[in-house]
Amino acid sequence: MDATTSITAKEPRPEYAGTPTPTFPKQLHLSFAGQMSPAEVAIQMAVTKGYFRDVGLTVFTGVPVWPRRPVRYITSYADDFAVAQEPQVALAKDHGAAIVAVGSLVSQPTAALIWLKGSGIRSVADLKGKTIASPGIPYQDEMLESILEKAGVNPGDVEVKHVNYHLMPALLHGRADAIFGGSSNVEGVTLRKRGLDPVIKRVQGLGVPSYDETMIVTRSDRAAREPQVVRRFMAALERGVAAVRSDPRLAAKVLASSPHEFRTSRGEMEAQVRATLPLLSTTGHVDSGQVAKLLAWMRGEGMIQRQPPVSEVFTDEYLSGGG
Repeated sequence: MDATTSITAKEPRPEYAGTPTPTFPKQLHLSFAGQMSPAEVAIQMAVTKGYFRDVGLTVFTGVPVWPRRPVRYITSYADDFAVAQEPQVALAKDHGAAIVAVGSLVSQPTAALIWLKGSGIRSVADLKGKTIASPGIPYQDEMLESILEKAGVNPGDVEVKHVNYHLMPALLHGRADAIFGGSSNVEGVTLRKRGLDPVIKRVQGLGVPSYDETMIVTRSDRAAREPQVVRRFMAALERGVAAVRSDPRLAAKVLASSPHEFRTSRGEMEAQVRATLPLLSTTGHVDSGQVAKLLAWMRGEGMIQRQPPVSEVFTDEYLSGGG
């Protein structure tokens, strides 16, 4: 069921708990950020081709019940690795989460504000009095609030519906005038393939600093205890990224085999993967200056209460050629 919320409402600061375990388990579990996307298909390619097995790891992947859950799964030891967006990592660190990002899959934002050209919406300013569907991830609501305010729109004059993974149905079935939190390379590509003429406004063009859209995170204490596990995991994942680049059709086939709430054709899957190829990080390294700018912006917007050092959010010591 859709959940309607005021965009200015703030979630209570989450509690991060979990009984500490001394080591990574023999069978590792990874949570995607949501339904498996073209950005994350490199992980499943590494599973399919046996790259994790080659380095002595057994990895199982899963889709979270809600897209806001992966960080909680990590902090509570329910999962060992997870995919998260950089702002989500920063917000979790501000809330005291014992996590660290250990590599990047997509090094620029793909998140976008999207509406259909035939909707009569010409700019962000026209969203006053409209309904926007979003997945329900707290930082995205605050990011949308900032975007609206910069366009002269009072966030209280916009209705936001949290629709989990149902962004496309909400837009296509008229339950929302626009969507936010979807991606230019997923929802945007699919809408174009269907001839629906979407207007796609990526967040970096709406006043949000650039950031890494897709990162791999784990418990910082576990990584410190067993750095070799993280290094082997990231080495296998690097091979998975290379496999997506060399065989995008197979990547689309792997993507199509995963569960999805919204039916998408093989041609649309292939188009999504090809749109993602230029965005994939081949090394997993992150620009520390870019991270610092995002943290400063989030602090200035009141999204986080303190600006942590970049080293608290991300480290490259587990990557090939890293720290």
